[in-house]
Amino acid sequence: MEKYSEEILMKFLLAEHVKDIHVTDEEVTDIYNNMVREWKIKSLAFQRVNDAKKIEEEIKRGNTFNEIAKKALEDGVAKGSDEGYLKDKDLKPAIARLVSTMEVGSVSPVVELGKMEFMIFRLEGMRFPDDRDPEVWERAKKQALKQKKTQAAKDYYLDLVERFVNLNDELFNSLDYESKEPGFERLLQDKRVIAEVSGEEPITVGELSRTMHKELYHGVERAIKNKSINRRKSRTMEYILQRRVLVKEALNQSIDKSEVYMNRVKKYENSIVFDTFVQKVIVPDIRLTGKELKDYYKKNADEFAYPEMIRMKGLTFRQRDDAARAMDALKKGADFHWLSSHAGGQLGKDAEGVSKFDGKPLSVRSLPEEARKSLSGAKAGESRLYEGPQGYYYVLYVLQLIPAKQQPLEAVRDEVAQKLYSDKIKNAVEAYAGKLREYYPVKIFAKDLR
Repeated sequence: MEKYSEEILMKFLLAEHVKDIHVTDEEVTDIYNNMVREWKIKSLAFQRVNDAKKIEEEIKRGNTFNEIAKKALEDGVAKGSDEGYLKDKDLKPAIARLVSTMEVGSVSPVVELGKMEFMIFRLEGMRFPDDRDPEVWERAKKQALKQKKTQAAKDYYLDLVERFVNLNDELFNSLDYESKEPGFERLLQDKRVIAEVSGEEPITVGELSRTMHKELYHGVERAIKNKSINRRKSRTMEYILQRRVLVKEALNQSIDKSEVYMNRVKKYENSIVFDTFVQKVIVPDIRLTGKELKDYYKKNADEFAYPEMIRMKGLTFRQRDDAARAMDALKKGADFHWLSSHAGGQLGKDAEGVSKFDGKPLSVRSLPEEARKSLSGAKAGESRLYEGPQGYYYVLYVLQLIPAKQQPLEAVRDEVAQKLYSDKIKNAVEAYAGKLREYYPVKIFAKDLR
């Protein structure tokens, strides 16, 4: 309760401090531009790193990218790509991170994208859309506001530290928890003062050491041996200081007397009392028998069956027309694997919001409703077109359908027992509450609570 109360005090204090902070359009614009910025790149993809390194060396010697790319494509050592403008989310993460540091016209070093996949690209252009996207602007505004409030809260905390805390830097910096002398056990009892807090008990070496001990629990010796414990010293000291100065200021502002604070703490206290009541009064009388397990298993057989599964691969497109052309090619007999490498308009697998259909078994029940409708009646070897929640279009190629299958009780006994146990606790609590109504009469005046 004490720990929770302190956390709520700190949270309310900081929330009150930053509640009136707003952002200007100028502050939002930089974040917005990063979200909508588009890149045009011309790339060469390699399967062997040595081939990529040779091309990189030729570029460094002053040969033009276009000439080198043309020859590499003719020799078959690379595959080329020259797509239209793409956003960061459409690029692979390694490319997106690198391209933002480049100037238009410059050429990247060799970028490793995965096993047997390497790339060199030239940044052909960069642009921002003319029209503002209201949805993206709103996201950028929220991010800008969050960043500004976070910085304001941090500055506020540092100001409180400067006002209330006198830190003994020399003593703090001299503490070596990895040294054999004086040893961790003696530091636990060390009463030397690291920091004086105005109007509060000072922070001692012992308090710092005990807090670190709680964090590490059984891992103190390992942390000393691995020489990682000294790195935790500053972080732990910061944790102690935050609680001291923020709670102190919250009390100074009488936040602990506010109705919203007291209601929150009371609600948490009630939840702890209720959970403790259940554990001490209800749980000890709960018993499970073998017959109850079998009966529950039979009654709820569907819950303990292997679900219907499906294996499929998917191609993702931004435009419906591109997806429709791919579907038409499959109907005419095109090989799916060939099409995955040649169909135009595809989004990268790492693009933001793209669902992955990579041939691994998926529960049909877990698929979005629209996907289930699109796949209804599909057989292995057939394809379906599906529009996802992000507005992307998927061509789904069904590899295998795996029907639902009942699991034997032996295989799901623990799961059955856990669910039956939870149900019995719930029923027991309701029965106990019903008995208590005889002693604590309840009158309900509201009607139609649904």
